[in-house]
Amino acid sequence: MSHVEIDPDWIEQQVLQNPALTEALEAGARRLAPIVKAVAIKDGDQRYADSVRITHGVRPGVKSPIGIRRPYSRVIVGDPDATAKEYGGRLPKKGFLRRAVAQWNA
Repeated sequence: MSHVEIDPDWIEQQVLQNPALTEALEAGARRLAPIVKAVAIKDGDQRYADSVRITHGVRPGVKSPIGIRRPYSRVIVGDPDATAKEYGGRLPKKGFLRRAVAQWNA
């Protein structure tokens, strides 16, 4: 079996800096954010819904064996109780993000 080696610079230029990739990541986050807000509002949690935002950036690449810095786009919830509402704990488990992803994938 032959060994294929891909140049990290080629990956960086052709894939990771590709505007279509960045746009696709951002489009996914833009589609998911309103669903998260709607699920939270439906359950009567306006503060949670108001705290939903989208962030974009580039991962530092420290864990990658060749240091590849990948772009990302994610939905962030700024509500201080977001973790407890999502997974349970001191507040009842609501699972807003989990339910929104399930609707998005349906």
